[in-house]
Amino acid sequence: MKRTQTTVSQAQLPLNRDRAAVYVRVSTEDQAASGYGLDVQRERCAAMAVVKAWQVVKVYADEGLSGTLPVEARPGLAGLMAAAGAGELDAVIVLALDRLGRKTGLVLDVVDQLAACSVEVVSVKEALDTTTPSGRFVLTLFAALGQLERDTIVQRTTDGRNVRGRRDGERGGAVPLGYRRVWDSAGVASVEVDQEAAVTVREVFNMRSAGMTMRQIAAAVGQNWYASTVKIVLDHAPLYRGAQRGASSVAWPSIL
Repeated sequence: MKRTQTTVSQAQLPLNRDRAAVYVRVSTEDQAASGYGLDVQRERCAAMAVVKAWQVVKVYADEGLSGTLPVEARPGLAGLMAAAGAGELDAVIVLALDRLGRKTGLVLDVVDQLAACSVEVVSVKEALDTTTPSGRFVLTLFAALGQLERDTIVQRTTDGRNVRGRRDGERGGAVPLGYRRVWDSAGVASVEVDQEAAVTVREVFNMRSAGMTMRQIAAAVGQNWYASTVKIVLDHAPLYRGAQRGASSVAWPSIL
């Protein structure tokens, strides 16, 4: 792999510039949806390196991190970019562009920074090689498709929560003290009374009925309780008495 740079003469370049890095990333959602775990990504990228006759000098990995995070929030990718900037790499191999990022701008920024370091990017899945003008053009298209796919998933998830919310008031948000979220065998969520926490809720309301101030109640309940904490519990009185959950006809399980 040879390149001619404006600041370095061809004679100064090593004869075989074949130092490749592999970058792999997976989040919980990605692995569940695609099945492309870190091991699978490593194997397929290593196979591409063999095809290219490149030497893999290091594998950089980010496990359990979203592709929407910036470079500095992903240790693996940050390390790869640092190595590229130090002139330690000639190419980067990824299984797919969405491993670099789930946002068009993020992917293009990463590729541009690598290009500025004379580092090529090769994507196995898209059969993409940034050494060619057509490869650069197709890169923009694939990166945009990656973001579109993620935006579509987010929209579907939001729509699903909204449908559940209209049906049974379950939108997946935080539940007040005294309740907990449970899932049935089909993965459908519901809310039930947390019996241990419900005891504390009843004590708070009993003390308030006895005329105690919120500050006194907080001191009586225990550590990490404040007057503001007590107020939040008291403000949830309609829920604790079985009010409807949102616009649904389903009611909160009664605690009081």
